[in-house]
This record gives sequence, C-alpha cells and structure tokens, in this order.
Amino acid sequence: MTQPDWFASLRSRHWVLGLSVLGALLLQGAAFPHLTVFGTKPDLMMIVVACWALLYGPQEGFLAGLGAGLLQDVVFGQYVGLFALAKCLAGFGLGVAGGKIFRESVWVSTGAAGVGILVHEVIVWACLRGLGLPAPGLALVTTALPGALYSMILTPLVFRRFLVYRLAEWAREKEMSAAGPGSSPGAARR
Repeated sequence: MTQPDWFASLRSRHWVLGLSVLGALLLQGAAFPHLTVFGTKPDLMMIVVACWALLYGPQEGFLAGLGAGLLQDVVFGQYVGLFALAKCLAGFGLGVAGGKIFRESVWVSTGAAGVGILVHEVIVWACLRGLGLPAPGLALVTTALPGALYSMILTPLVFRRFLVYRLAEWAREKEMSAAGPGSSPGAARR
C-alpha cells in the first residue's frame, strides 16, 4: 500500500524539526511553567536544538537554533533576536562538537547537550549585560546552572526520539545508495 505524497513529505527531516519545535513551544508555554523546581524550569526549545545539532551537524544546528530562537523571541521574548542569537550559536557549537564525540551514545550526548544549554544561558546573560540590563553574575550559578541540569534530565527522552529517526534516515539513505541511481527503494530488496 502506497502512502500519499503529502504524508511522505511529513516524514522529511525539516518537517520533523518544525513539528518538534512547535511541540516544544507549546509544552514550554503550557506545561513547563507548572514544572518549576526552586524557580527553575527546563528549556525544552534548547533541548530540541541541542539534540538536532548533535545528530545533524553545525549547519542544521545553526538553522534549528535560529528558527526555534526566533519563534521563542516572538512568542515569549521581550527582546526579539536575543534567544535566536543564543540558540543559533549554541546549536552551531553543538553541531561542531557532535562530529567529534560518540553522538550515538545517549549519555555522552546528554552531557554535551547540558554544556550547550549552559553556553546558551551564558550567551543570553552576556547579551543582557551588553544591553545594559540588570543581569547579575550570581544568576549564572543560581539559575543557569540548575536550569541546564534540569534540562539534562529531559534530554535523553528527546534525543532517543531523534536518534531513532536519524538511524531510520541513515538506513533509507544506505538502501537508496545500494539500489543505485534511478532505481526504486524496494529494488534493493528484490
């Protein structure tokens, strides 16, 4: 049984990212304000960007961070561009790091994502300081570090979903390359 073309396009990489960012935005705004622990809540948008960047590299991490950050700025932000800048720089850095670590390991990637989330928070703090807004250095220890640790708890859940999707994508690419140019995907199995 064949699938409609629109359904097949929904399985494309960028649709998966877009729907993940949109879902993260909805959860971040609706559910996560109620999940605060000592005034700290996880940054699900940054978790999505971090996991995507680790699996797809610096260019995809940059673009995912830019898109997620702009969306977060427009919906929640007071300063449009602040989260976009922080998320795209952190996404790019995590994408570079993803090429140098064993990214298929959930625990190694969770640690890398935690560092990336902390870097994101430092960039936001530095930008606020650069704008002359009150951003005490103590906030990095009392808010950013606990927020990164809290986000790390949720990272394996998101990362596993993306990893399974990425492995299926790699398998499809391998099947297509084994079938040769101009043949259908099922031809390799015959």
